[in-house]
Amino acid sequence: MMNSLLTRSMGALMLTMGLCATASAQTEANYPTRNIEVIVPYAAGGGVDVMARTFADEASRAMGQQWVILNREGAGGVIGFSTLARAKPDGYTIAFSPASPMTNAPFINANMPFRNDQIEPVCQVFENVFAIAVKPDSPIKSFPDLMEKAKAQPGRLAFGHAGPASVGHLSLALIERETRVKFNQVPYRGDSPAMNDLMSGTLDFAALGVGTLAGKNVRVLAVLSAKRHPALPDVPSITEFGAPANSQGLNGLYVPAGTPKPVIERIEAACQKVAASPAFADRVAKQSQVVSFLNAQAFKSLINKTYATHEGLVPGLSLNKN
Repeated sequence: MMNSLLTRSMGALMLTMGLCATASAQTEANYPTRNIEVIVPYAAGGGVDVMARTFADEASRAMGQQWVILNREGAGGVIGFSTLARAKPDGYTIAFSPASPMTNAPFINANMPFRNDQIEPVCQVFENVFAIAVKPDSPIKSFPDLMEKAKAQPGRLAFGHAGPASVGHLSLALIERETRVKFNQVPYRGDSPAMNDLMSGTLDFAALGVGTLAGKNVRVLAVLSAKRHPALPDVPSITEFGAPANSQGLNGLYVPAGTPKPVIERIEAACQKVAASPAFADRVAKQSQVVSFLNAQAFKSLINKTYATHEGLVPGLSLNKN
């Protein structure tokens, strides 16, 4: 009697588990069936936010459901990523962001509220490339000229960047380390205030995003990536002078760890479709950006490589942790 009852109970349990698994598989196969919330961990109206909204418009059409932007700015993107890490891993909460909360923030925050293994990169959409610029009447005429003056006056040339461990800051720190020069780095809270001081003459040069510099009355000496930028085709890459290029702003999509693989693959496929569309490329070009798609595996690998680079670089900068 007991064996019969136990057999029936086990059978009912297995049936329930089978039905749940079937329902879950059907839900994943039908994904998405409702709006998708997209966390942008930076302020509305900024460069990342504008790109996120541009991408969301195209992704909404590609997936047949609305992508709704939610700005969760603060702490250099850490607050937004913390929100993502706590979200239900079902594909209905996604982040659109540079990878800096994963590759930069851990080295300047004493108490990180999330771990990198709580975040799953899905795809890269574009690289937010930075560049070195001076005023149009600056006595610094070229990148070799800049380096020559820096070697002659160690620690004297002041350059502005968007904040400690920002892309501009770490790109120049890498150049300092590899070429044995020393600049006077001046941190700001974003590109705009650094740009203002560059134009006022307070700074000798600045390392700012190409999107910030495009169309401005500045002389751009070099882009800080391994290749030239289409928005500045006449400006050489830093590598053309034998200087090292750090990974630039690696902007893409992320989901909470534990999101089902079929859902991640669906988002990744939509990402690739949007990135390949002429309409998206045209809208991105108007913002002086360039589409640079990477699938999940390649994007995750690049993030890990960038983290490792910064792990060896940042401790030598003597930055105070928040």
